[in-house]
Amino acid sequence: MGKWIGQAGYDDLLASFLWVREGRLARAVRHYHEEHRDRVQREIDHARHRAEQGFYSSAPLHEDFIDIASGTEFALDEELGTAELNYQKAHKLWQTLSEDYGDFDAINERYSRDASGESPLMGELAKLWDACIDASIRVDKIMAADRDWTHAMALDEARMLAYRSSPASLSLERIGTMHHTEFEQTIATLAERDGYQVTRARGGAGDLGADVIAVAADGTRVVMQCKHTRTGATTGSPALQRLNGTARQIHRADVVLAVTNGTYSTPAKRFAYSQNINLINWSTLEHWATWGIPLPEILETL
Repeated sequence: MGKWIGQAGYDDLLASFLWVREGRLARAVRHYHEEHRDRVQREIDHARHRAEQGFYSSAPLHEDFIDIASGTEFALDEELGTAELNYQKAHKLWQTLSEDYGDFDAINERYSRDASGESPLMGELAKLWDACIDASIRVDKIMAADRDWTHAMALDEARMLAYRSSPASLSLERIGTMHHTEFEQTIATLAERDGYQVTRARGGAGDLGADVIAVAADGTRVVMQCKHTRTGATTGSPALQRLNGTARQIHRADVVLAVTNGTYSTPAKRFAYSQNINLINWSTLEHWATWGIPLPEILETL
């Protein structure tokens, strides 16, 4: 080795020095891209497990937790393809430099050729280094969003569980035992709880299809028709047709809402969709009355 060094000229030593420096950089770039790719794969596996296994909660948030995990998995899947491609590029550059080990003629030829104007390997390595930094930042943002959404959902869960344990919570069983007038008054009370000003709290003769009328702080006027059942009965389209005929024209509704502790027939659902009537059935009512989810949030999901 000493003899070779002694015989080497300035160009030989410079070429060897550049080769060593680029080799070290190539090895580091390949290592960082490999670690990044493996990290993305681990996060995907974790998100997929959460999406498949779900997140048990006694509050009605199971699907929400799954949606968060599925969204994270989808975003990471896109990153994994880029991570694998960049790793292969880095590995190829490292192999290119490694293949020249001990071949001084090849090393000299490579760097004299680079010096003549062709794109040096250093430029490609610098691009891959920057790509790794950018990719890490993107994945950090994906995981930060995942944590933020999951944390927010956990806070919602805690709030809902606290409400469920409070005297204000109404079970569907309790609602099912009510008289229809008590049901209407209960719906009005729920609207008041959520910040609405109730101008009509129950229906009756001459109500023209409006059992409850509530006005939000921003002036949004919600006209509701309440259909109570003790047997889980299905509300048909005729009831919604009567509501549709008066809610906007007579009661000046901005939002038309039908509420039942039962279900709606398929024709009723089709009619409601065609006329922009919001439907609350037993499941959504449980979210509102039992778990304390505010009406504005309920309406956003309808």
